[in-house]
Amino acid sequence: MHPQARVADIATGTAAFLRNLAPNWPDAILHGYDISTALYPPSRTLPSNVSLHILDARRDVPVSLWGQYDIVHVRLIAAGLAASEWGRIIRNLAKLLKPGGAMQWEECNFTNVRHLPGRPDSTIGAATTIGCMFLTAMRPRFEHGWNRLAAEMRNAGLTDVHTEAVSADRVYDTRPRLTANGMRAMFGWARLHAARGSPGALTMRQIDDLEQKAYTDIQSGCYVTFDIHVAWGFRPE
Repeated sequence: MHPQARVADIATGTAAFLRNLAPNWPDAILHGYDISTALYPPSRTLPSNVSLHILDARRDVPVSLWGQYDIVHVRLIAAGLAASEWGRIIRNLAKLLKPGGAMQWEECNFTNVRHLPGRPDSTIGAATTIGCMFLTAMRPRFEHGWNRLAAEMRNAGLTDVHTEAVSADRVYDTRPRLTANGMRAMFGWARLHAARGSPGALTMRQIDDLEQKAYTDIQSGCYVTFDIHVAWGFRPE
């Protein structure tokens, strides 16, 4: 990436990717896009070369953004997409690239999520229970994307497309934080369905009890593992 590169981060959320990138690339132009501003940090807290905007990747990219970026970065949007939407969205976002620009996309295969004991005395019961409940409900979303990125990038006209996969638990020191982050997401989902009165939802009291036990599992050495898939390709010059 050259020093004055233009970068688009899609589904930017809290803009963590761009905020981590900014100190090492102070002359780059870093734009974050998301369907909602709900997770955006206050603009005063952002590096001077980072700005955040609204963009729905399901809709046609505005013509004014075509060919504007050296790098388009996307990650973790599978939960919001149906299987039929992947190809169209990848083709849509490829329009953002300058000739020679690169797209990098990361998605997780959450269908192979497992909670494992990190020590002989670790417990995993509660963590496994909420994990199975979440996966059962979300499996139709999580079965796609990670396994289609490379083919759909080629269909969108990108070249020199490559993929790799790594295990989420490969860095020992990050296991507790990764597992706890996943727990927060799953219990947030459980509380949302309880509040809605969804069929089969746990009661709030059941959720509180299960959550307490799940965090006890983490303290005992329980950790989560799944595969992270990365695909990247280039717009022809």
